[in-house]
Amino acid sequence: MAKSVRLSDELVNNASQEGRFLKRSAAGQIEYWAEIGKLVEQTGCFSLSRIRSFQEGQVSIDDLTPDERIAASRNLFEQLAEAPNREGVINELKNSEHPYYSANNGTVTASTDE
Repeated sequence: MAKSVRLSDELVNNASQEGRFLKRSAAGQIEYWAEIGKLVEQTGCFSLSRIRSFQEGQVSIDDLTPDERIAASRNLFEQLAEAPNREGVINELKNSEHPYYSANNGTVTASTDE
């Protein structure tokens, strides 16, 4: 039985564009992507539950596979970029005794380098 779900306009537009090449509707493309994601998780080489455990502080980033590290980092950076209190978070990092890293035009610097 078909169900309605809310999806971002960006996802639906991307699915429409990608699906055109393979003669899929936007819904068909999103279902295809979901199936791929499910299969990737089932292989055991990439696990969203392990990434969630990292985000919750239960697993060290060193315990993630390289692909999981990339996904976890990308998700973390996206959340920070979209955070309503982004400047407050940045100030907390700067005022912390712990090192932090920043990037500007592709150049990464550590707080201890400044």
